[in-house]
Amino acid sequence: MKFTSKILTGLLFLLFAGILSSNIILKRQYDKVDKSDNYWNYESVLQQPFKHLKIIGGNTTRIAYEQSTKCSVRILQEWKNWFKGEIKAHVSNDTLYINFDYTPANLFNKFWMENRTTVRIFSPELLSVDGFNTNLEMFKLNQKSITVNMAGKSKFEVESMIPALDSLSISQKDSSVVVFEMSPFYFPVAAAGSPQKINFQTPNGGTATYTPPTQIATKEAMFINAVKANLQGYTLLDLGHAQIQSLQLQIADSSAIILSGSALKKRMQ
Repeated sequence: MKFTSKILTGLLFLLFAGILSSNIILKRQYDKVDKSDNYWNYESVLQQPFKHLKIIGGNTTRIAYEQSTKCSVRILQEWKNWFKGEIKAHVSNDTLYINFDYTPANLFNKFWMENRTTVRIFSPELLSVDGFNTNLEMFKLNQKSITVNMAGKSKFEVESMIPALDSLSISQKDSSVVVFEMSPFYFPVAAAGSPQKINFQTPNGGTATYTPPTQIATKEAMFINAVKANLQGYTLLDLGHAQIQSLQLQIADSSAIILSGSALKKRMQ
């Protein structure tokens, strides 16, 4: 065998050995993954308990919150490994503070981040959200009240699994957008045209019963007992499918709110 042929044979052997070794390493890493974890490709950076969230930055990507039995903050491994993505997170006095000060290095990085959920947040409940220049979506809301404070160029979208909420306290400034809607994973128990009575608390601590129109039995409609909203700047609040029992609204001339026909009629009475 010629010397050059021996070299080529050796290189070919090394190539196949390298591929085989890589596959073995990848398989070992895959075997270590918890297959029952839907977000196994996210790395945990914090696991302390919290009930409130204050977040700065992140409107160049997608950030998701879901209610879970355990508290954690996770970042997408692809983002960390390929683009050196990171966030600063800590908990103090039941509040999770997140500083998303990462800036995309180029247009490709920016486009990639816009189409990925790079950060996921989990906790049993979230009593309040305070955001500035952020893009946060709250999936499968399973609590009846929440306080929201959004400023800067922010968007906060809530998908509820509960068709009847007790109270929302919302404050918006600058060019922030807040949206409340039913989760696409919610399926009403009552058939359309057969709404059930809803029990809720009154401001003085008592209880009352409300029988909503038939539309409440549809998948999209919501009922909210009390909404207190303060809108300033060029903000938008979307409560478009919600039937609202009590609405306290302070709104600037340049701000906007989307209400259902039922809420508008009640407001005009």
